[in-house]
Amino acid sequence: MKVQVLEWGSEKPIPYANVLFGKHKGVVTNEEGFFSFTSEELPATLEISSLGYETLVLSPQDIANSTVYLKPASIELKEVFLSNKELSPREIVEMAKEKVVDNYDFDLGQKRVFYRESDFSHIRKFDMKVEESTIPGIDQNLMDRIEAEMPKVTDSYKEVLADLYGNYDSQKVRIVKAANLYNPQNTQSLEQLTDHLETLFRQNLKERSFLKIRSGLLGVKVDEDELKEGFEDSDADKKEKTPEEIAEKEAKIKKNLQEGTGKEIQSLLANMFWKEDIAFNLFEKIRKYEFDLQGILHLGQNTVYVVNFEPKRRADFKGKIFIDAQDYGVHRIEYENVRPLSKFRLFGISAIDDIYRGKMIFMKDEKGKYSLSYLEREQGETVGIDRPLTIIEKNRHVPGRNKQNELDLELDMRFGQVEKVQLVVYESRPLASEEYEAVKGQETFEYQKFKSYNPDFWAGYNIIEPNAAIKEFTAMEAE
Repeated sequence: MKVQVLEWGSEKPIPYANVLFGKHKGVVTNEEGFFSFTSEELPATLEISSLGYETLVLSPQDIANSTVYLKPASIELKEVFLSNKELSPREIVEMAKEKVVDNYDFDLGQKRVFYRESDFSHIRKFDMKVEESTIPGIDQNLMDRIEAEMPKVTDSYKEVLADLYGNYDSQKVRIVKAANLYNPQNTQSLEQLTDHLETLFRQNLKERSFLKIRSGLLGVKVDEDELKEGFEDSDADKKEKTPEEIAEKEAKIKKNLQEGTGKEIQSLLANMFWKEDIAFNLFEKIRKYEFDLQGILHLGQNTVYVVNFEPKRRADFKGKIFIDAQDYGVHRIEYENVRPLSKFRLFGISAIDDIYRGKMIFMKDEKGKYSLSYLEREQGETVGIDRPLTIIEKNRHVPGRNKQNELDLELDMRFGQVEKVQLVVYESRPLASEEYEAVKGQETFEYQKFKSYNPDFWAGYNIIEPNAAIKEFTAMEAE
């Protein structure tokens, strides 16, 4: 059953609300306020809570028209200050840092998690100007056609349901099920360009030739053996695969998926807000930030400070922290960078890390400890190439000129890429150390690749609901 959580009165969706199905089990709403649960494990009650709203407890039968409403809740600021010695916003954040060890669950555990990776590519500029070409077929018309056919915006998604064993410092991942919403047009036009150029080079290059590739002051020589080896590798990739080769390739894909997902989750957990030497270094460099108390919210029976932060002294981030007024645990953090985290420019090649933002949401368990509920991180970069490229065919064994053919290009390109990763924890239990040591990796699980969204693939599983972009995903096919 799919349900949307809305604000009472305004009917605005409430994103990232916590939805508990029972002890140690729950999910969060997506950015559009949707969540779902399966009919096979219909819960007796649902407890829905979000910062600034009254907690709602109801049975699935009480849900009308697949919609529930949360009422806003607020309290007066002075009520809290009477019992908290009138701490400054900065002192509240410093208390939260001091209480991390006491407040968070660092014990070993087993968690059922859902991981989603969303990749977006945007070609902002793609200009290849042919200055000179003596190779038939390689001319400005070819470059213009490639540019016109290349999609300017593409997206793809990877979704993984897995069991996560360990804690914030050490983890093991066993995938249960995985899907890839794959868009071949992400690379198809570049592959077409490469294939076309390769064919033209094959047709026109003479025996015992070598290529001299130069870009500005930089140059490299590619001899005849290297050229043949490259062509042979390309031909091998295009040959029809045997059943054994197909099975071997699928096993390799699953192995890479298992290892890659484990590394990505490890990276997420290694960048929790209390860690040192991380990009989001708010707690490590508190003195570089200004803090402002925006107000007070309710979260169930808890009272929560809302503290805004923004940089001073050239810090990198702005955002909000939601800190418990009693134990100073962090219920939630939202952050985004205010300036590029790094820049590189050399010989006409540039790279700017211009997007780094995310969320961390925690739920308080019956032991009074804060446990991870939801993680989100977005990273993006813009890459530019503005430089000449010259490819010269040379052959000392052909009478006449040593130089046989030449292609001169002026490249002016700019690409943007954003990767968004989400991790939802919706079921957990304590784990003994001997159980953790006994956990082994696995590469046997269901995996499918789709070129359009398939709502049936995750039927019977509780996952974070796909947003509208994922539901509308359809891979672009070549004409």
